[in-house]
Amino acid sequence: MIDEIDRQIVMLLQENSRLSNAAIAEQVGLTTSTVFDRIKKLEKRGVIQRYVTMVDPAALGKPITAFVRLVVGSDSHEGYLASKQQLSEVCLAEPDILECHTVAGEDCYILKVRSASTGQLEALIERLRSHALVTRTTTNIVLSTFKEDIKIDVTTAQDSD
Repeated sequence: MIDEIDRQIVMLLQENSRLSNAAIAEQVGLTTSTVFDRIKKLEKRGVIQRYVTMVDPAALGKPITAFVRLVVGSDSHEGYLASKQQLSEVCLAEPDILECHTVAGEDCYILKVRSASTGQLEALIERLRSHALVTRTTTNIVLSTFKEDIKIDVTTAQDSD
């Protein structure tokens, strides 16, 4: 998928997406224009999807982190697909939902949510229940976090052929 130089570039950008092409070039031993071209190719291929800034949610008034597990049920396959579509629309529209994953197992979805209060979290769960055929929700409120990151280990990414 990516070669060793691309791995190094991705690792550097994951650590600090504000690094200049010149700074990256110096660290990987290439010219600035070559690094620019490689980054553009990584973006075009979807390896680099976007550049983000990690912020402190509590400092921005969102101290509550929760994981909400949802079970969606229906009597028919078409009903299930319609419910799934409704749920995806709700998740995309709700700014407090940071992640939504379809999962295997007892639950259908796991959501990562950031809220200003438990009251706001409760209101969000009520909205989820009203927009889709949610038959069950289970919510786990995070007490403390000792690791949270968005970096992917690229050391094991395979080289392109």
